[in-house]
Amino acid sequence: MAKNKKILIIEDEPSIAEAERLILEDHFKVHVASDGEKGFVMAQKLRPDLIILDLMLPKRGGYDICFNLRQDDVLKAVKILMVTAKNLPLDKDKGMLVGTDDYLTKPFEADELLNRVRNLMQ
Repeated sequence: MAKNKKILIIEDEPSIAEAERLILEDHFKVHVASDGEKGFVMAQKLRPDLIILDLMLPKRGGYDICFNLRQDDVLKAVKILMVTAKNLPLDKDKGMLVGTDDYLTKPFEADELLNRVRNLMQ
């Protein structure tokens, strides 16, 4: 994978954001936002290739961010991987409805995250 690909992690739990960053930083240029509002603003500035998006976020939730990215002419093609502890089929369906590309449930293995990201980047 090209190190010039940008990933934005929007995650309010510092230990999870750090783990995701460590898993991905050898392969991609990684940026982190700690709440939904910061994440949305960073997405507009960075124009990442992929966003790893938590659902339960302060200031702005993951579903809202995903839906609004899909309405944005510049950002609508950004790949979105929702990562959440919510694992009910309803949650996944709602994620797909607002436009996520893939859905990963916490806790996850490092190589599972990396494989999902690689698949989305192809």
